[in-house]
Amino acid sequence: MTGRFAGQVAVVTGGASGIGYALARLLREEGADVVIADVEQGALDRAADQIGAAGVLTDVSRAAEVDRLAEEVMGRHGRVDLVVNNAGVARVAPFDQLTQADFDWVLGVNLGGVVHGMRAFVPLLERTSAAGYLLNTASIAGVRNGPGLAAYAASKFGVVALTETLDQELRARASSLAVGVLLPAMVRTNIADSERNRPGADRDRPPTAARAVADRPGLLEADVVAAIAVEAILRRDLYVVTHPETLDSVRARHRRIEAAFEEAARRAD
Repeated sequence: MTGRFAGQVAVVTGGASGIGYALARLLREEGADVVIADVEQGALDRAADQIGAAGVLTDVSRAAEVDRLAEEVMGRHGRVDLVVNNAGVARVAPFDQLTQADFDWVLGVNLGGVVHGMRAFVPLLERTSAAGYLLNTASIAGVRNGPGLAAYAASKFGVVALTETLDQELRARASSLAVGVLLPAMVRTNIADSERNRPGADRDRPPTAARAVADRPGLLEADVVAAIAVEAILRRDLYVVTHPETLDSVRARHRRIEAAFEEAARRAD
């Protein structure tokens, strides 16, 4: 195949739907050999068939399964050039309504999945690709927060911190590998329905995340986010922003932090 990713091997977790599927499809159209991973076999098989990708059933919250995914990729292709740690879930509820199981589930998938993906694939990217790139999907909730997002934002702030730290370490050793973090706001994806899989979920009640995003104005389609991400991958950007209109809310958080430092300095004088 021809395209800007021709000859490259790409891995996308959470690749059976939403941003992951849109990104995997676009990478395939751009010439990459794509391996998608997902936790639901039926959706994985359909997605892989639709875009001409290989599919590997993977629960990213389990380190052994992500290691097996890496082994499958290396056994099939012998190299990897691009990894997108994209799998994610959401539980939107006030802190006092979140159970320990909710936190374990959200952090296990959203943060643990990224940790496992980084541990499994960073050495392979550095060893087998001349200019590898790793993209971690966080959220605008990784740089700001809001009511109902205690578990979700905690996981996404962690993803941002992990990515920034790895970026500093790679630069310090002049690695050929670059990393980025995707920071989308509202996107029309299946993450709103992910609560159906959470421990103790009431399957007869619409998920709170689904109710929170349904029919919100300004939703971006997953294809639009994927196109933005592909251009950022080619530029090897660290921060991949999809909703520039959210900048004021991020600045508001930063101003509160800066004001606290300024007040501390004033008191110290």
